Amino acid sequence: MINKSTIPQVAYGVMNEVHDEEANLLNTLESLLKQEHIDTQAVDDSLQALLAHTQVHFANEERLMQEVSFPAQMMHQGEHMRVLSEMKHIISRWQTEQDTDLLRAYFLGSLQEWLMLHISTMDTITAQFICAHKDCA
Repeated sequence: MINKSTIPQVAYGVMNEVHDEEANLLNTLESLLKQEHIDTQAVDDSLQALLAHTQVHFANEERLMQEVSFPAQMMHQGEHMRVLSEMKHIISRWQTEQDTDLLRAYFLGSLQEWLMLHISTMDTITAQFICAHKDCA
């Protein structure tokens, strides 16, 4: 489970709220995957909610980067594209294989580790740049 107090905070508050929502969705998925009898429909629904949220999350960050002409936008956006591609691939495999170990390894391992690193590096710099060009109050 992601303890929300461990999520790095960035200068742009809206981004922090979105990161908290992402953590909630990942925690919901983790709870579902810890059950003795896996409810595959609930897992499917959770994965679709997480994917939809992540797509909106990334699109909004990319829109903000565009608005302020963030110099590293293409690199940041490239990371978003890579992660969305991975998520879609893992979800697609889940739909055919129903492999909970695969979901645990990716969503509760790799993705969570990436998210924390991404927030503490790319999102932190992006948020600082946004706040230098927009009102962050």
